[in-house]
Parts: sequence; C-alpha cells; structure tokens
Amino acid sequence: MHGYWGNGFGNMMNFGYENSWWFMVYDGLKFLVIIGAVVIIARLLMNRSSNNRSSQSNHAIDILKERYARGEISEEEYRDKLKKLSE
Repeated sequence: MHGYWGNGFGNMMNFGYENSWWFMVYDGLKFLVIIGAVVIIARLLMNRSSNNRSSQSNHAIDILKERYARGEISEEEYRDKLKKLSE
C-alpha cells in the first residue's frame, strides 16, 4: 500500500505538512490571532466597565445638583458631597 497512500493513514492525515515550515508559520499566525482577539476583547470589557462607572458618577452628581437647587441640602453639604463624588 505504498504510493498514493504513503505509509498509511498517518501520512494522509498530516497532508504532508509534518516537515513544512509553512505549517509552523500557519500555527504561529493562528496563535497570534487568538492572543490578539483575547487582548482586544479584554480591553473592550475594561472600557465598558469604566464607562459605566463614570456615567453612574455623573448621574449621582446630577441628582446632587437637583437636590441643591430644590433646597433639600445646604451649600456646605453640596460641596462636601460633590468633592467625595469627584474623587
């Protein structure tokens, strides 16, 4: 069974790539693409969480301004709470 099938199914399943440098380049590129995708996804998730925190902080400051405008809190309380929210 030599010839087309080589030494059996082992060679046929490797498609002749076992000694090819192209196969190593292909594997390296796959690895780089996977690592790059993981890094991009991690950055997107980090940006999303930081945007949520800043929007929550802005919302709290807006509420604080409304409470001060309605006279519910004094100017001293307003400045103290604004300082704490801005940290």
